[in-house]
Amino acid sequence: MAGLFGALLCGVITARMLVPDDRGVLAILITTVTIVSLVSGLGTNISVRILLPRDPRVTMRGYAKTSLWLGALQLVVLVLVSYFVLGAIDVHLGFKEVIFGVLPLGLAAFFANQTADALSATGYPSRASMANSIGFGVTAAALIAFWLLGHGLLSAVLAYTAGFTARSVIAVSIIGKDVVLQATEPKSGGTKELLRKGVGLMGMNLGQSITYRLDQYLLAALADTRAVGMYAVATTPASLIQVVSNSVGQVAFRDAAQNQLGRKKLLTFVMGAAGVTAAYTAVMYVAAPWLIPLVFGEEYASAVDIVRVLALAEVALSPYLVLSRAVAGAGHVKLSSWTGVVGMVSMGLFLLAFIPGNGGLGAAWACVTGYATMSLFLICGALVIRRQRRSGNPPRHRKASMERLRVAGRPGGSDPSAPSIENSHHDKLPANN
Repeated sequence: MAGLFGALLCGVITARMLVPDDRGVLAILITTVTIVSLVSGLGTNISVRILLPRDPRVTMRGYAKTSLWLGALQLVVLVLVSYFVLGAIDVHLGFKEVIFGVLPLGLAAFFANQTADALSATGYPSRASMANSIGFGVTAAALIAFWLLGHGLLSAVLAYTAGFTARSVIAVSIIGKDVVLQATEPKSGGTKELLRKGVGLMGMNLGQSITYRLDQYLLAALADTRAVGMYAVATTPASLIQVVSNSVGQVAFRDAAQNQLGRKKLLTFVMGAAGVTAAYTAVMYVAAPWLIPLVFGEEYASAVDIVRVLALAEVALSPYLVLSRAVAGAGHVKLSSWTGVVGMVSMGLFLLAFIPGNGGLGAAWACVTGYATMSLFLICGALVIRRQRRSGNPPRHRKASMERLRVAGRPGGSDPSAPSIENSHHDKLPANN
Protein backbone atom coordinates (compact mmCIF):
# COMPACT_ATOMS: atom_id res chain seq x y z
CA MET A 1 0.00 0.00 0.00
CA ALA A 2 2.88 2.36 0.73
CA GLY A 3 4.11 1.93 -2.84
CA LEU A 4 0.62 2.67 -4.15
CA PHE A 5 0.37 5.95 -2.29
CA GLY A 6 3.96 6.81 -3.20
CA ALA A 7 3.21 6.39 -6.90
CA LEU A 8 0.08 8.50 -6.56
CA LEU A 9 1.95 11.22 -4.71
CA CYS A 10 4.69 11.34 -7.36
CA GLY A 11 2.08 11.59 -10.11
CA VAL A 12 0.27 14.43 -8.34
CA ILE A 13 3.45 16.40 -7.68
CA THR A 14 4.73 16.11 -11.25
CA ALA A 15 1.32 17.21 -12.57
CA ARG A 16 1.42 20.26 -10.32
CA MET A 17 5.10 20.91 -11.00
CA LEU A 18 5.08 20.63 -14.81
CA VAL A 19 2.90 21.95 -17.60
CA PRO A 20 1.17 19.21 -19.68
CA ASP A 21 3.84 19.38 -22.42
CA ASP A 22 6.71 18.79 -19.98
CA ARG A 23 4.65 16.17 -18.15
CA GLY A 24 4.34 14.35 -21.46
CA VAL A 25 8.09 14.54 -22.09
CA LEU A 26 8.78 13.15 -18.60
CA ALA A 27 6.39 10.26 -19.24
CA ILE A 28 8.13 9.45 -22.53
CA LEU A 29 11.59 9.59 -20.92
CA ILE A 30 10.62 7.24 -18.10
CA THR A 31 8.95 4.91 -20.58
CA THR A 32 12.05 4.97 -22.77
CA VAL A 33 14.55 4.15 -20.02
CA THR A 34 12.29 1.39 -18.72
CA ILE A 35 12.14 -0.32 -22.10
CA VAL A 36 15.86 0.17 -22.75
CA SER A 37 16.56 -1.34 -19.31
CA LEU A 38 14.67 -4.47 -20.25
CA VAL A 39 16.39 -4.70 -23.63
CA SER A 40 19.84 -4.26 -22.07
CA GLY A 41 19.08 -6.76 -19.32
CA LEU A 42 18.56 -9.49 -21.96
CA GLY A 43 15.91 -11.10 -19.76
CA THR A 44 18.36 -11.99 -16.98
CA ASN A 45 16.15 -10.32 -14.36
CA ILE A 46 13.47 -12.95 -15.11
CA SER A 47 15.77 -15.93 -15.67
CA VAL A 48 17.48 -15.43 -12.31
CA ARG A 49 14.13 -15.79 -10.58
CA ILE A 50 13.57 -19.13 -12.30
CA LEU A 51 17.09 -20.56 -12.12
CA LEU A 52 18.53 -19.33 -8.82
CA PRO A 53 16.27 -21.44 -6.57
CA ARG A 54 16.80 -24.57 -8.69
CA ASP A 55 20.04 -24.59 -10.66
CA PRO A 56 23.24 -24.81 -8.54
CA ARG A 57 25.26 -23.34 -11.41
CA VAL A 58 23.47 -20.00 -11.05
CA THR A 59 24.65 -17.76 -8.21
CA MET A 60 23.87 -14.27 -7.03
CA ARG A 61 27.51 -13.29 -7.47
CA GLY A 62 27.37 -14.37 -11.12
CA TYR A 63 24.14 -12.45 -11.61
CA ALA A 64 25.73 -9.33 -10.14
CA LYS A 65 28.73 -9.55 -12.48
CA THR A 66 26.46 -10.10 -15.46
CA SER A 67 24.33 -7.11 -14.49
CA LEU A 68 27.38 -4.85 -14.29
CA TRP A 69 28.49 -5.38 -17.87
CA LEU A 70 24.91 -5.28 -19.10
CA GLY A 71 24.67 -1.87 -17.41
CA ALA A 72 27.44 -0.65 -19.69
CA LEU A 73 25.39 -1.86 -22.67
CA GLN A 74 22.48 0.15 -21.27
CA LEU A 75 24.46 3.41 -21.53
CA VAL A 76 25.37 2.79 -25.18
CA VAL A 77 21.77 2.04 -26.14
CA LEU A 78 20.51 5.09 -24.27
CA VAL A 79 22.81 7.43 -26.16
CA LEU A 80 21.57 6.06 -29.48
CA VAL A 81 17.93 6.20 -28.43
CA SER A 82 18.24 9.74 -27.09
CA TYR A 83 19.39 11.15 -30.40
CA PHE A 84 17.47 9.04 -32.88
CA VAL A 85 14.25 7.63 -31.39
CA LEU A 86 13.26 10.51 -29.11
CA GLY A 87 13.92 13.05 -31.83
CA ALA A 88 11.59 11.15 -34.13
CA ILE A 89 8.69 11.62 -31.70
CA ASP A 90 9.37 15.31 -31.09
CA VAL A 91 11.21 15.04 -27.78
CA HIS A 92 14.20 17.26 -28.41
CA LEU A 93 17.03 16.89 -25.91
CA GLY A 94 20.27 18.82 -25.71
CA PHE A 95 23.68 17.52 -24.65
CA LYS A 96 23.13 18.64 -21.07
CA GLU A 97 19.76 16.90 -20.77
CA VAL A 98 21.16 13.63 -22.12
CA ILE A 99 24.35 13.57 -20.01
CA PHE A 100 22.88 14.85 -16.73
CA GLY A 101 19.33 13.62 -17.13
CA VAL A 102 18.69 10.66 -19.42
CA LEU A 103 21.86 8.64 -18.82
CA PRO A 104 21.74 8.76 -14.98
CA LEU A 105 18.00 8.06 -15.07
CA GLY A 106 18.47 5.08 -17.38
CA LEU A 107 21.33 3.57 -15.40
CA ALA A 108 19.44 3.97 -12.13
CA ALA A 109 16.30 2.42 -13.63
CA PHE A 110 18.32 -0.52 -14.98
CA PHE A 111 19.87 -1.46 -11.66
CA ALA A 112 16.62 -0.85 -9.78
CA ASN A 113 14.97 -3.39 -12.09
CA GLN A 114 17.81 -5.92 -11.82
CA THR A 115 18.09 -5.72 -8.02
CA ALA A 116 14.33 -5.84 -7.43
CA ASP A 117 14.08 -9.17 -9.25
CA ALA A 118 17.19 -10.39 -7.44
CA LEU A 119 15.34 -9.85 -4.16
CA SER A 120 12.36 -11.81 -5.46
CA ALA A 121 14.67 -14.58 -6.64
CA THR A 122 16.17 -14.96 -3.17
CA GLY A 123 12.72 -15.26 -1.60
CA TYR A 124 12.19 -11.68 -0.43
CA PRO A 125 9.35 -10.25 -2.57
CA SER A 126 8.04 -8.32 0.44
CA ARG A 127 11.40 -6.61 0.83
CA ALA A 128 11.39 -5.81 -2.87
CA SER A 129 8.06 -4.07 -2.31
CA MET A 130 9.53 -2.25 0.68
CA ALA A 131 12.46 -1.02 -1.42
CA ASN A 132 10.03 0.09 -4.11
CA SER A 133 7.97 2.03 -1.55
CA ILE A 134 11.04 3.76 -0.14
CA GLY A 135 12.14 4.62 -3.67
CA PHE A 136 8.80 6.32 -4.31
CA GLY A 137 9.22 8.18 -1.04
CA VAL A 138 12.66 9.46 -2.05
CA THR A 139 11.30 10.52 -5.45
CA ALA A 140 8.37 12.33 -3.87
CA ALA A 141 10.60 14.15 -1.37
CA ALA A 142 12.96 15.28 -4.14
CA LEU A 143 10.03 16.38 -6.33
CA ILE A 144 8.55 18.45 -3.52
CA ALA A 145 11.90 20.13 -2.88
CA PHE A 146 12.43 20.97 -6.56
CA TRP A 147 8.82 22.14 -6.92
CA LEU A 148 9.18 24.55 -4.01
CA LEU A 149 12.42 25.85 -5.50
CA GLY A 150 10.70 26.46 -8.84
CA HIS A 151 12.69 23.96 -10.91
CA GLY A 152 11.30 22.19 -13.96
CA LEU A 153 11.68 19.13 -16.18
CA LEU A 154 15.36 18.30 -15.65
CA SER A 155 14.92 18.48 -11.88
CA ALA A 156 11.97 16.12 -12.10
CA VAL A 157 14.15 13.66 -14.03
CA LEU A 158 16.81 13.89 -11.30
CA ALA A 159 14.15 13.24 -8.65
CA TYR A 160 13.14 9.99 -10.34
CA THR A 161 16.82 9.08 -10.69
CA ALA A 162 17.23 9.48 -6.93
CA GLY A 163 14.25 7.20 -6.32
CA PHE A 164 15.55 4.44 -8.59
CA THR A 165 18.99 4.70 -6.97
CA ALA A 166 17.51 4.37 -3.48
CA ARG A 167 15.75 1.14 -4.50
CA SER A 168 19.00 -0.34 -5.80
CA VAL A 169 20.98 0.61 -2.68
CA ILE A 170 18.38 -0.93 -0.38
CA ALA A 171 18.16 -4.12 -2.43
CA VAL A 172 21.95 -4.55 -2.57
CA SER A 173 22.24 -4.03 1.19
CA ILE A 174 19.59 -6.69 1.87
CA ILE A 175 21.11 -9.21 -0.52
CA GLY A 176 24.64 -8.59 0.77
CA LYS A 177 23.49 -9.19 4.34
CA ASP A 178 21.18 -12.17 3.94
CA VAL A 179 22.49 -14.12 0.91
CA VAL A 180 25.41 -16.41 1.67
CA LEU A 181 27.96 -16.40 -1.15
CA GLN A 182 29.94 -19.60 -0.70
CA ALA A 183 33.57 -19.76 -1.75
CA THR A 184 32.91 -23.07 -3.50
CA GLU A 185 30.35 -21.69 -5.93
CA PRO A 186 31.06 -21.96 -9.70
CA LYS A 187 33.31 -19.22 -11.07
CA SER A 188 30.95 -18.37 -13.91
CA GLY A 189 28.00 -18.00 -11.57
CA GLY A 190 25.73 -19.37 -14.29
CA THR A 191 26.16 -16.43 -16.66
CA LYS A 192 25.59 -18.58 -19.74
CA GLU A 193 22.52 -20.17 -18.21
CA LEU A 194 21.12 -16.77 -17.20
CA LEU A 195 21.61 -15.33 -20.68
CA ARG A 196 20.32 -18.41 -22.51
CA LYS A 197 17.13 -18.58 -20.48
CA GLY A 198 16.79 -14.79 -20.33
CA VAL A 199 16.94 -14.30 -24.08
CA GLY A 200 14.26 -16.96 -24.45
CA LEU A 201 12.05 -15.05 -22.04
CA MET A 202 12.52 -11.66 -23.68
CA GLY A 203 9.47 -12.17 -25.84
CA MET A 204 7.39 -12.10 -22.67
CA ASN A 205 9.45 -9.61 -20.71
CA LEU A 206 10.09 -7.06 -23.44
CA GLY A 207 6.83 -7.71 -25.27
CA GLN A 208 4.81 -6.99 -22.15
CA SER A 209 6.74 -3.83 -21.34
CA ILE A 210 6.41 -2.43 -24.86
CA THR A 211 2.73 -3.34 -24.83
CA TYR A 212 2.15 -1.44 -21.59
CA ARG A 213 3.93 1.65 -22.89
CA LEU A 214 3.19 1.63 -26.59
CA ASP A 215 0.13 3.80 -26.00
CA GLN A 216 2.22 6.77 -24.88
CA TYR A 217 4.71 6.38 -27.72
CA LEU A 218 2.10 6.19 -30.46
CA LEU A 219 0.08 8.95 -28.85
CA ALA A 220 3.16 11.17 -28.97
CA ALA A 221 3.80 10.20 -32.59
CA LEU A 222 0.19 10.60 -33.75
CA ALA A 223 -0.76 13.54 -31.52
CA ASP A 224 1.64 15.65 -29.41
CA THR A 225 3.41 15.73 -26.03
CA ARG A 226 0.53 17.68 -24.47
CA ALA A 227 -1.83 14.80 -25.25
CA VAL A 228 0.73 12.45 -23.69
CA GLY A 229 0.83 14.67 -20.61
CA MET A 230 -2.95 14.48 -20.20
CA TYR A 231 -2.87 10.74 -20.80
CA ALA A 232 -0.01 10.22 -18.32
CA VAL A 233 -1.99 11.99 -15.62
CA ALA A 234 -4.97 9.75 -16.37
CA THR A 235 -2.88 6.59 -16.08
CA THR A 236 -1.74 7.51 -12.56
CA PRO A 237 -5.05 6.92 -10.70
CA ALA A 238 -6.23 4.25 -13.16
CA SER A 239 -3.13 2.04 -12.97
CA LEU A 240 -2.60 2.27 -9.22
CA ILE A 241 -4.74 -0.82 -8.75
CA GLN A 242 -2.16 -2.81 -10.72
CA VAL A 243 -0.27 -3.12 -7.45
CA VAL A 244 -2.78 -5.77 -6.36
CA SER A 245 -2.50 -7.98 -9.45
CA ASN A 246 1.26 -7.47 -9.64
CA SER A 247 1.74 -8.45 -6.01
CA VAL A 248 -0.44 -11.53 -6.38
CA GLY A 249 1.41 -12.39 -9.58
CA GLN A 250 4.78 -12.21 -7.83
CA VAL A 251 3.58 -14.71 -5.24
CA ALA A 252 2.20 -16.94 -8.01
CA PHE A 253 5.56 -16.81 -9.83
CA ARG A 254 7.49 -17.88 -6.75
CA ASP A 255 5.02 -20.62 -5.82
CA ALA A 256 5.02 -22.00 -9.37
CA ALA A 257 8.84 -22.02 -9.50
CA GLN A 258 8.88 -24.00 -6.24
CA ASN A 259 6.13 -26.44 -7.25
CA GLN A 260 3.71 -25.05 -4.67
CA LEU A 261 0.94 -23.63 -6.85
CA GLY A 262 -2.18 -25.74 -7.34
CA ARG A 263 -5.03 -25.08 -9.75
CA LYS A 264 -7.45 -24.02 -7.03
CA LYS A 265 -4.90 -21.69 -5.52
CA LEU A 266 -4.17 -20.15 -8.91
CA LEU A 267 -7.87 -19.64 -9.60
CA THR A 268 -8.24 -17.95 -6.21
CA PHE A 269 -5.35 -15.65 -7.06
CA VAL A 270 -6.81 -14.69 -10.45
CA MET A 271 -10.38 -14.17 -9.26
CA GLY A 272 -9.32 -12.30 -6.15
CA ALA A 273 -7.12 -9.86 -8.05
CA ALA A 274 -9.77 -9.32 -10.75
CA GLY A 275 -12.48 -8.76 -8.13
CA VAL A 276 -10.51 -6.12 -6.27
CA THR A 277 -9.66 -4.42 -9.57
CA ALA A 278 -13.31 -4.36 -10.65
CA ALA A 279 -14.37 -2.80 -7.33
CA TYR A 280 -11.70 -0.12 -7.71
CA THR A 281 -12.89 0.59 -11.26
CA ALA A 282 -16.44 1.16 -10.06
CA VAL A 283 -15.25 3.62 -7.42
CA MET A 284 -13.01 5.42 -9.90
CA TYR A 285 -15.85 5.78 -12.41
CA VAL A 286 -17.96 7.63 -9.84
CA ALA A 287 -15.16 9.65 -8.24
CA ALA A 288 -13.14 10.71 -11.31
CA PRO A 289 -15.15 13.86 -12.25
CA TRP A 290 -14.33 15.61 -8.99
CA LEU A 291 -11.16 13.74 -8.02
CA ILE A 292 -9.03 14.57 -11.08
CA PRO A 293 -9.51 18.38 -11.04
CA LEU A 294 -9.12 18.43 -7.25
CA VAL A 295 -5.91 16.44 -7.13
CA PHE A 296 -4.15 17.28 -10.39
CA GLY A 297 -5.60 20.71 -11.21
CA GLU A 298 -8.34 22.11 -13.43
CA GLU A 299 -6.11 22.03 -16.51
CA TYR A 300 -6.29 18.22 -16.40
CA ALA A 301 -10.10 18.03 -16.09
CA SER A 302 -10.42 16.69 -19.64
CA ALA A 303 -8.61 13.53 -18.51
CA VAL A 304 -11.70 12.29 -16.60
CA ASP A 305 -13.12 10.15 -19.42
CA ILE A 306 -9.67 8.70 -20.10
CA VAL A 307 -9.35 7.71 -16.45
CA ARG A 308 -12.66 5.87 -16.56
CA VAL A 309 -11.76 3.88 -19.64
CA LEU A 310 -8.24 3.09 -18.43
CA ALA A 311 -9.68 1.82 -15.15
CA LEU A 312 -11.83 -0.58 -17.18
CA ALA A 313 -8.70 -1.64 -19.04
CA GLU A 314 -7.16 -2.67 -15.71
CA VAL A 315 -9.98 -5.17 -15.21
CA ALA A 316 -9.18 -6.74 -18.57
CA LEU A 317 -5.46 -6.80 -17.72
CA SER A 318 -5.72 -8.23 -14.20
CA PRO A 319 -6.00 -11.95 -15.15
CA TYR A 320 -3.02 -11.57 -17.45
CA LEU A 321 -0.81 -10.03 -14.75
CA VAL A 322 -1.34 -13.03 -12.50
CA LEU A 323 -1.41 -15.82 -15.09
CA SER A 324 1.63 -14.60 -17.04
CA ARG A 325 3.81 -14.81 -13.95
CA ALA A 326 2.45 -18.20 -12.98
CA VAL A 327 3.10 -19.56 -16.48
CA ALA A 328 6.61 -18.08 -16.55
CA GLY A 329 7.39 -19.43 -13.10
CA ALA A 330 6.12 -22.82 -14.25
CA GLY A 331 8.69 -22.71 -17.04
CA HIS A 332 6.51 -22.49 -20.13
CA VAL A 333 8.89 -20.17 -21.93
CA LYS A 334 7.29 -20.35 -25.38
CA LEU A 335 3.79 -19.56 -24.15
CA SER A 336 5.14 -16.75 -21.95
CA SER A 337 7.02 -15.24 -24.87
CA TRP A 338 4.14 -15.59 -27.30
CA THR A 339 1.77 -13.77 -24.96
CA GLY A 340 4.12 -10.80 -24.98
CA VAL A 341 4.39 -10.86 -28.77
CA VAL A 342 0.62 -11.20 -29.23
CA GLY A 343 0.03 -8.35 -26.80
CA MET A 344 2.52 -6.08 -28.54
CA VAL A 345 1.12 -6.73 -32.02
CA SER A 346 -2.55 -6.50 -31.07
CA MET A 347 -2.01 -3.37 -28.98
CA GLY A 348 -0.16 -1.70 -31.84
CA LEU A 349 -2.97 -2.45 -34.27
CA PHE A 350 -5.68 -1.24 -31.91
CA LEU A 351 -3.75 1.94 -31.11
CA LEU A 352 -3.23 2.74 -34.78
CA ALA A 353 -6.94 2.21 -35.38
CA PHE A 354 -8.28 4.14 -32.37
CA ILE A 355 -5.89 7.07 -31.76
CA PRO A 356 -6.42 9.04 -35.01
CA GLY A 357 -9.43 11.25 -34.44
CA ASN A 358 -9.85 10.17 -30.80
CA GLY A 359 -6.51 11.03 -29.21
CA GLY A 360 -6.01 9.91 -25.62
CA LEU A 361 -9.52 8.48 -25.30
CA GLY A 362 -8.89 6.29 -28.34
CA ALA A 363 -5.63 5.09 -26.80
CA ALA A 364 -7.52 4.16 -23.64
CA TRP A 365 -10.09 2.08 -25.56
CA ALA A 366 -7.23 0.42 -27.44
CA CYS A 367 -5.85 -0.64 -24.05
CA VAL A 368 -9.19 -2.23 -23.13
CA THR A 369 -9.31 -4.34 -26.28
CA GLY A 370 -5.58 -5.05 -26.30
CA TYR A 371 -5.45 -6.20 -22.68
CA ALA A 372 -8.56 -8.35 -23.15
CA THR A 373 -6.89 -10.01 -26.14
CA MET A 374 -3.77 -10.75 -24.08
CA SER A 375 -5.74 -12.26 -21.21
CA LEU A 376 -7.87 -14.43 -23.47
CA PHE A 377 -4.84 -15.67 -25.42
CA LEU A 378 -3.04 -16.65 -22.23
CA ILE A 379 -6.09 -18.38 -20.76
CA CYS A 380 -6.52 -20.40 -23.97
CA GLY A 381 -2.82 -21.29 -23.98
CA ALA A 382 -2.94 -22.49 -20.37
CA LEU A 383 -6.01 -24.62 -21.15
CA VAL A 384 -4.22 -26.20 -24.12
CA ILE A 385 -1.26 -27.13 -21.91
CA ARG A 386 -3.63 -28.57 -19.32
CA ARG A 387 -5.37 -30.69 -21.96
CA GLN A 388 -2.01 -31.96 -23.24
CA ARG A 389 -1.03 -32.94 -19.74
CA ARG A 390 -4.30 -34.78 -19.11
CA SER A 391 -3.96 -36.69 -22.37
CA GLY A 392 -0.46 -37.77 -21.33
CA ASN A 393 1.09 -35.99 -24.33
CA PRO A 394 3.19 -33.08 -23.00
CA PRO A 395 5.25 -30.99 -25.41
CA ARG A 396 8.18 -32.97 -26.82
CA HIS A 397 10.82 -30.49 -25.75
CA ARG A 398 9.87 -31.07 -22.11
CA LYS A 399 9.91 -34.90 -21.98
CA ALA A 400 13.60 -35.34 -21.24
CA SER A 401 13.61 -32.83 -18.40
CA MET A 402 10.49 -34.41 -16.93
CA GLU A 403 12.19 -37.79 -16.80
CA ARG A 404 15.27 -36.31 -15.11
CA LEU A 405 13.10 -34.71 -12.45
CA ARG A 406 11.16 -37.87 -11.77
CA VAL A 407 14.35 -39.87 -11.34
CA ALA A 408 16.65 -37.40 -9.62
CA GLY A 409 14.13 -35.22 -7.79
CA ARG A 410 16.10 -32.11 -8.69
CA PRO A 411 17.09 -30.14 -11.80
CA GLY A 412 19.74 -31.79 -13.89
CA GLY A 413 21.60 -31.47 -17.16
CA SER A 414 21.92 -28.25 -19.06
CA ASP A 415 18.24 -27.31 -18.91
CA PRO A 416 16.86 -27.59 -15.36
CA SER A 417 13.24 -28.02 -16.37
CA ALA A 418 10.28 -29.58 -14.61
CA PRO A 419 6.90 -30.99 -15.65
CA SER A 420 4.08 -29.08 -17.26
CA ILE A 421 1.58 -26.52 -16.04
CA GLU A 422 -0.60 -29.08 -14.34
CA ASN A 423 0.06 -32.21 -12.30
CA SER A 424 -3.14 -34.21 -12.42
CA HIS A 425 -2.09 -36.45 -9.54
CA HIS A 426 -1.29 -33.78 -6.98
CA ASP A 427 -3.35 -30.83 -8.21
CA LYS A 428 -0.19 -28.71 -8.44
CA LEU A 429 1.29 -26.20 -10.82
CA PRO A 430 4.87 -27.54 -10.91
CA ALA A 431 8.02 -25.52 -11.18
CA ASN A 432 9.18 -25.31 -14.76
CA ASN A 433 11.71 -23.47 -16.82
